[in-house]
Amino acid sequence: MKIVLLSASRHKNCTLKDVAGGFGTVFTVGNSPFARLLEVAKRRIAAIPNITLAYLHSVLKQHGAEVKILEVRQMSQLEPADLYLISSSIVDCKFEREIGREARRRYGSKVGFFGVFAANVPEFFAEAADFIVRDEIENIAPSIARGHVPNGTVSAGFVEDLDSLPYPTWEQFHIERFRYQIVTGRGITLPMLGSRGCPYTCNYCPYLVNAKYRTRSVENIVGEIEHLVGRYGIRGISFRDPNLTYGRQRAWELADLILHRGLSVHWGMEARTDRLDTGLVSLLHRAGLRCVEVGIESANEATLRANSRKAIPKRHQEAIIRHCHRLGIRVIANYTFGLPNDTVDGILETIRYAKRMNTFAIQFTVTTPYPGTQFFRNVEDRIFDHDWENFNGWTSVFRHQKISPEELHHLREFAYVSYHLRPRYVWRFLQSTILHPFLFPDPVSCGA
Repeated sequence: MKIVLLSASRHKNCTLKDVAGGFGTVFTVGNSPFARLLEVAKRRIAAIPNITLAYLHSVLKQHGAEVKILEVRQMSQLEPADLYLISSSIVDCKFEREIGREARRRYGSKVGFFGVFAANVPEFFAEAADFIVRDEIENIAPSIARGHVPNGTVSAGFVEDLDSLPYPTWEQFHIERFRYQIVTGRGITLPMLGSRGCPYTCNYCPYLVNAKYRTRSVENIVGEIEHLVGRYGIRGISFRDPNLTYGRQRAWELADLILHRGLSVHWGMEARTDRLDTGLVSLLHRAGLRCVEVGIESANEATLRANSRKAIPKRHQEAIIRHCHRLGIRVIANYTFGLPNDTVDGILETIRYAKRMNTFAIQFTVTTPYPGTQFFRNVEDRIFDHDWENFNGWTSVFRHQKISPEELHHLREFAYVSYHLRPRYVWRFLQSTILHPFLFPDPVSCGA
C-alpha cells in the first residue's frame, strides 16, 4: 500500500503549521508599506516544517509501509496513492479539504485527516474523508502500515511513552530550505519536541487542545540531537514545546548532557520566565541556547488572571529578559490583544511595556477563540466570522465588548510599526545581528 503524507499551504505570507498548538498561523501585520516589509522579512527568517509528518513517516516506514511526503501548494503536485493522510490546520483547512476531495476523485484514494483542527471540527472534513483521527495518529500508524484503514471518526489515544517513538525522519523533505535565522544565521534548522502538551491552564491556549502533558527523557532528546547533527548536518534546532523548562531539574540535566557529549549546536526554545532563573539561563546558553520565546501576553496582571493565566511577577520577568540580553540570547516576546476584559488603554499599556522590554523580536497577536478551548466556549455566541481560515491569530472573529475589530487591527499594526521604528530598537537589532559575533563570542566554539 502506497501512503502519501501531505501538508498543504497556499498562502504568500510566512505560514507555520506547528505553532498555535498545531492549528497553524499565517504571519500578518497590516497594509502599510512598513507592515508589508515586516511580512517579507518574516518569510526570509523562518521556514520550519511540520514535525508530525516526520514522526508519522518514521513510524509508518518502521512498520513496512511505502510512504511519500508531499508539501503541496497546488493540485498539480498530487500523486497516485492508495491512502492520503492529510495534516489538518485551521489556516489552510479549505485547501486541505479540496485536496481530500480531489485525491478521492482523481485516484480513488482513501483519505484520512489528522491534527488538532480535524480532531475538534471533524464535520468540516466529513465529505472529503474516509476517516478522521482524534488524539495522536502515531498510536494507530502501525496498524495503518499493515493495511488496516480506519473508517469514520477514530479516537487514537495518546502516546504514553514518547521515548518509544522512533526519531523523526527528514530524508524526503527539502531540508536545505528549513531555517530559523534567529537561532542560527546560516545552515539547516529542524524542529524537535522534548515534550507534548502543556501543564498550565490558560483558557485561550491552543496547546491544551487534543493533547496531554508528557515528557521525553533527557537521554532520548540528546540522542536525537546527535542523530540530527550526524545524519543531516544541521546547525540549529527549534524546540517546539510550549514549556521546555517546566521541570527545572530536567532542564539542568539536559544542558549538562549536551555539554558532556560535546555537541556544538545552537537551539531555541519557548519557556515561561517563572520557570527560569539566571543560573539556569547561563547554563542553557553554554549548552547552545541562542533564542528564547516567552509569553508575556499582557502588561495587566488582572487581565491575565481573569483568563486562567498565572501572572508572572514583572520584577522576575524583567530580570530574566535582562540576563538573556547580557548573554546575547535573542528574546522573542509574545503579546495578545483583545482578551475579553481587555481595553484600548490596556492594549496601549501593553505596547508601552513591550517597548520597555525592547526584545529582539515580538509578536502582537489578536486573541483567537480556537475550537476546543474554554475561551471558544466562553465567546461562541459572539463569534461573527465563521470562516475558519480567519481564526489565524491575527484577525478579530468575535464581538469584543469594549473594542471593535477595526480598532484591534489598527492597534496590532500600530504596535508592530511603532515598535520597530525606534532608535532604541534599531540598536537592539544591530546588537543581535551584525554586531552579535563581536559583542557575544560563542561559548560553544570557545570551549567553555
